[in-house]
Amino acid sequence: MKLRTLLITPLLLFIGLNAQPVTGTTLGHYSKPGAPIDIKYTTNSVDKNETSDVNITLIPTVRSGTMSILLTLDDKLTPRSPIEKEIKFEITSTQRTYPLNLQVSSLEDGLYYIRLLTKIDKGVGSKMRAFAVPVTIGKGRKPNFNATLMMKSHSGENISVSRAVETIRIAK
Repeated sequence: MKLRTLLITPLLLFIGLNAQPVTGTTLGHYSKPGAPIDIKYTTNSVDKNETSDVNITLIPTVRSGTMSILLTLDDKLTPRSPIEKEIKFEITSTQRTYPLNLQVSSLEDGLYYIRLLTKIDKGVGSKMRAFAVPVTIGKGRKPNFNATLMMKSHSGENISVSRAVETIRIAK
């Protein structure tokens, strides 16, 4: 019994350490003024050809309007659950979060992204924000948050998604 415990314990620890979920959020971080949506996500790092659960929660900062999401996966990422490319939610003052739960996999090791282009239409005008959720498959590299990503808006216009740092100084 002790021998079995001694042999199995390191294996379980190794599996547990490798199965750490990757989480991220924009809540509490700087975003451009007037950004209409925040995001929280959790993904599982898995081996190739295994299914990764991706849980995304969108948190609009407005109380009404229609939220449209254009969702795209990297080419080598395969959906394992039904995934709609365009999703719409009617924002109400009683519902503060809008969950998206996906399952994806890949036959190749790597770092892949699920991209979301969100748009809130309030009737008077619309506001947009783009997100990229990292999914690590196998021995993929760690997410590089300084990389620039290209996406297309609903009208086909190119949008560059990159990390920004802004410094404000008072002129004397």
